[in-house]
This record gives sequence, C-alpha cells and structure tokens, in this order.
Amino acid sequence: MQANALRSNEDGRLAQAARDVAEGVTNYPVWATLAWQDIRQRYRRSVLGPLWITLTMLVTIAGMGPLYGALLKIDLNDFVPHLALGIITWGLISGLILDGCACFSAVESVVRSVRLPLTLHVMRSIWRNFVMFGHNILAYLPVMIVLHITPSWTWLLAIPGALLVIIAAFPASLILGIFCTRFRDMQPIVGSIVQLAFFLTPIIWKPEALGNRAYLVAYNPLYLFMEVVRGPIYGGVPSAVIYLGAIGVTVALYLIAIPLFARFRARIAFWI
Repeated sequence: MQANALRSNEDGRLAQAARDVAEGVTNYPVWATLAWQDIRQRYRRSVLGPLWITLTMLVTIAGMGPLYGALLKIDLNDFVPHLALGIITWGLISGLILDGCACFSAVESVVRSVRLPLTLHVMRSIWRNFVMFGHNILAYLPVMIVLHITPSWTWLLAIPGALLVIIAAFPASLILGIFCTRFRDMQPIVGSIVQLAFFLTPIIWKPEALGNRAYLVAYNPLYLFMEVVRGPIYGGVPSAVIYLGAIGVTVALYLIAIPLFARFRARIAFWI
C-alpha cells in the first residue's frame, strides 16, 4: 500500500511538472513580452540601447584580433573571423548559463504574487538572450566587410545549431535555476566557472594549438555547442562527432532536469 501511494505521488508530481512545461512553453505572448520588457528596462535611458553590447564586442574583436593573432602567429584573415564568431557565440552561451541561474530568483515578486507556470520564466530568460544574440551577430558585419568574406549556403546550418543551443538551454536553466535558488552561493560559483571556461574553450585560441591533444576540446560541452553555431559560418560543416556530442549532452540534461523539476517544482516558491 505504501509503495502504491509513493508511486501515485510520484506520478502526480510528474503530471504537474508536465503540465507546467506545456503551459509555460506554449504561452509565447507572455514570455516574449516579458523578455522584451526586460531588455527595454535594462537599457532604458541608453541612447544606443542593447547595441552597446554589440559595440563592446566589436571593440573587443578589433583589439584582441591583431594582438592574439600576432602572439599566436596566425594569419589575421583566418584568426579574426574565428575570434569574432567565438566571442559572439560565447555571449549567447554564457548569457544563457548566467541568466539560467537567476531565472527564478530574479523574478521573486512575480513567482510569489502571480500564478504562472515556472517554466514560463525559463522561456523568458532564454528568449531574452536569443533576441540579444540576434543583434550581437551584427558585430560580424564589419569583419566581413574588412576581410572581404562572402556568405555561403553552409551558413544556414548555424540556424539549427542555434536552435540546438536553445533546446539544451531549457533543461540547463531548470537545473541551474533550482540549485541556485536553493543554494544562493551557487550563482557566484557558476559565474566564476563561466569566466574560467572562457579561457578553456577555443575562443581566443584554436584547437590546433594543442597539437596531438587537440581531440581533448571535444570533451568540453561548451565547445560542442559553440561549434554547431560558429562552425558553419567560419567555413565548414562541423563533424558528426560535434553534432552527436551536442545532442548527447542535451539528452543528458533532460534526463537530469525532468525528475529534478518534478520533485522540487513545488518548493521553488518557498526557497525564493
């Protein structure tokens, strides 16, 4: 009898979690509007608004490109596009991770006062970063003009790559959001890890710099997700290993996030 009760309770929590996900993900008008409001609020009295981030990326690329190209003895025509696309894509990935940590705690008053699906706040965070990535990609236009880079059909593969990043960001945000809400020290720890990961991921350097150990970068999940976006634009279709690795990490994230969210969904409002 006790086992049946526990199983029934578990099934009930899974059903509630599934309903939360269905209602949160499909409620596009709400989370899209809230995401736009977040962006407008963040750059409320700024003349250029979110384009400040784009300009910052452009200045960073202009400064680091020639410097690190000379230090690493790499041709600028080859290195600058690699660096530019790396910084732009890293802005998306790091933003998703850091905002995922605060997807619940940053909207404390809303969670407590308004009855909305919790996954709606996750979608709000993801969409906000996706919109910002859309205008940050404009920082690549000057690179294309200066280096005479012409678009090719392989660039279209970056679209499913970006969608794969977004799909993986959903369970990652759930996991990070739950842990960072329960343990507030987790958020600065994750921020420090992301800063370290920037240098461990091939952004300001290329995998070829590792020589015979270049294969090790494939064990970096952030590199996998970066390459499915950067690779097609940089000049070639990523290998099947990259895509399979990114899909494998995504599946693993869902396998962790589903039972975690089902078990702790009801406690998030109290932890906040």
